[in-house]
Amino acid sequence: MNRNNILQHWIQAKSFWIALIILSLSMNGLALFFQYVLEEPPCILCIHFRLLFVLITFFAIIGLLVRKNKALRIIALTGILGAFTFMTERAYQTLGTEKGFVSGECSAILNFPDWIAVDRWIPWLFQPMTSCGRTPELFFGITMAEALMAFTIVMTLLMAWSLLAAIRDKS
Repeated sequence: MNRNNILQHWIQAKSFWIALIILSLSMNGLALFFQYVLEEPPCILCIHFRLLFVLITFFAIIGLLVRKNKALRIIALTGILGAFTFMTERAYQTLGTEKGFVSGECSAILNFPDWIAVDRWIPWLFQPMTSCGRTPELFFGITMAEALMAFTIVMTLLMAWSLLAAIRDKS
């Protein structure tokens, strides 16, 4: 069985979609740990990451429910790929703000319209509390911005490969 066949089989498996759900929920849980336990207030870019992980969770739940239907599986994977692609752009902005090669991207106000005012509906999760700047060091001198840049690139590539495998699937 070649790699594409293995991947085609995997994206139809419950474990693929459950792993994405667990990953997304864990990342938001980790964000809350940094906010409430380590007292690292979130900036607007942090809130964008949280919202994108909620979006990935939503598409992964859909993917889990419709994983045997090729067209709907492609739609779910496209949504997840889109979220990770946008997340990569947000990671670039975060890293650029931290390292000083991007400026003027961050404010402390979410500015969403009233119909999606998540910062007012769920402030404990989606309320920005600081402007962008430095991110906490995670381990071995690697900052959160650097880790997010690497993570989002890898996940975007993995989701692009998964989407291509879904499109090529003959079943």
